[in-house]
Amino acid sequence: MKKILQFFQSMTFGLILLGLITVCSLIGSLIVQNGEPMTYVRYYPDYYQIIFALQFDHIFTSWYFILLAGLLCVNLLFCSIMRIGRIARQKPAVKEAAFRQAGMQKADESKLAEIREYLEGRRCRKEERDGVTVYTKNDIGWYGSFVTHLGLLLTIVLFGAAMYLPKISDQSCYPGDSLMLNDGTRIYVDSFRIEDETGKLDYTSTVNIALPDGRESGLKEVSVNHPVSMGRYKIYQQTYGTIGKIAASRNGTTDEFYLESGDFLSADGKNGIWYDRLYPGFITDDAGRTTLIESTSGHYENPVYVFTLMENGSSEMMMAFPGDSIEVGDLEFTFLEPVEYPGLRIKRTPAMINPLLLAAVLLMTFGLYLAMFVPPVIVSVSDKGYAVHGPKQESVLYDIGNLSDNEESEE
Repeated sequence: MKKILQFFQSMTFGLILLGLITVCSLIGSLIVQNGEPMTYVRYYPDYYQIIFALQFDHIFTSWYFILLAGLLCVNLLFCSIMRIGRIARQKPAVKEAAFRQAGMQKADESKLAEIREYLEGRRCRKEERDGVTVYTKNDIGWYGSFVTHLGLLLTIVLFGAAMYLPKISDQSCYPGDSLMLNDGTRIYVDSFRIEDETGKLDYTSTVNIALPDGRESGLKEVSVNHPVSMGRYKIYQQTYGTIGKIAASRNGTTDEFYLESGDFLSADGKNGIWYDRLYPGFITDDAGRTTLIESTSGHYENPVYVFTLMENGSSEMMMAFPGDSIEVGDLEFTFLEPVEYPGLRIKRTPAMINPLLLAAVLLMTFGLYLAMFVPPVIVSVSDKGYAVHGPKQESVLYDIGNLSDNEESEE
């Protein structure tokens, strides 16, 4: 049991966990996350079953990623507790060894005077006991490793909070329209494209995020795995759709409408168009029979409107193509090009998460600085000689041991 506990709190175990988390993060950056099932069938036709089986489509919320992150937190917590306990024991022990002048280097009076002057010039604190003066500096450096581990632990915990605590909503918006959120934030969708100039599937929205305080993101492109952030919000390209559009003209006035399945467009409530749905295309066989295509990926190449014409008490199911017009009573309907629109995933992070996460990263960076550049040093000096203690014992010994040589070279 003791060996298992030692392994869980060892650096080896921590490095293994970091390596596995890095691999998972790499997979999550290469594979679209939290998409619809058909997205993976379309993008990864040869591997989508493996992706679903191993939960690569939502790897950051998979059970094994959460387990790895939890174990790393346990490892870091054990390491932090161990280090603060070790510091509590080691620091006074080293100081006592300094007063005993363990490892003392003998030196004459002139050399010792130079050493005292050198240490006092470095603004070292001094403490005297039984004829021995102990000079100390950079006491905070003792805590470099502890602060680094604590900062890393807080970073992981707060990163998890930033990932799992935000409120998420999926909303659709037509190009040229806006989404108004509860806090007054407005998300304007300027445009959306399914394909780029070369015909390659692209799925990119151009949006502007306007916060209640007046700040705006400006027009930014949102594509798969490339979200846009502003304030507490992060906008993802989640899905897409295509909707029919029609223009109704009467007495020289024209209005345009988006078409939802079941819509009835009429001037008198009796004669008009009962809209069924929009099909992405059709196939005509050698006998001239037309078969409608139920679904497709990407752009609708040959869209077909299917509707029922209601006129004078009779009904007739009909088809129309963009640009076709039909008159019903004193109304003229013109079928327009369908409109492609995005489905956006909107994440709203709790107010304090991002500042706390930044503070944790800064704390970890500060700990690394302490560990690498602010090592604690303790030097004891008496009439018999001097002794150096601390992580940089050899370099300090070299500096002190060559004081006379340095002074001669400066002259």
